[in-house]
Amino acid sequence: MPATMTDQYSQTLLATFHVGEALFALDAAAVQEVLRLGQVTPVPHAPREVIGVINLRGKIVTLLDTGLILGLGAAARGRESRVFLIEDRGEFLGLLVDGVGEVIEVETSASEPLPLNIPPAQSRYFTGVCRAGGRVLTLLNTSELLEGNHL
Repeated sequence: MPATMTDQYSQTLLATFHVGEALFALDAAAVQEVLRLGQVTPVPHAPREVIGVINLRGKIVTLLDTGLILGLGAAARGRESRVFLIEDRGEFLGLLVDGVGEVIEVETSASEPLPLNIPPAQSRYFTGVCRAGGRVLTLLNTSELLEGNHL
């Protein structure tokens, strides 16, 4: 089906963040809130990627280490650490990241396929790459990230 003028120029907002030295982005519409890392309650016998749970205004939120899930090592827990709050299947989940970048508006059609050198175990967590503001962003596949064996 041919693209219409509207489709051709539709925009997407991407929320960017860092895990280690890597810069990632996800659809900003999927992010409910961005929080500072506060008190975390460990969960005994939970998978390594589950840091614990947090209490957010009376709701229990499972906190996941994005760095561990992506195979990049544990996310830092410091002043710049943030939690991206995402709702999945009626449950709130927090994605711990090393730091938050900016929200960038890009053309919906700007996404390109992943480079072939990304290992299959990691590539399932990404939908592609995108160039924005002179940078290359790896686009996170949130639904795949949240459906892993860590929950």
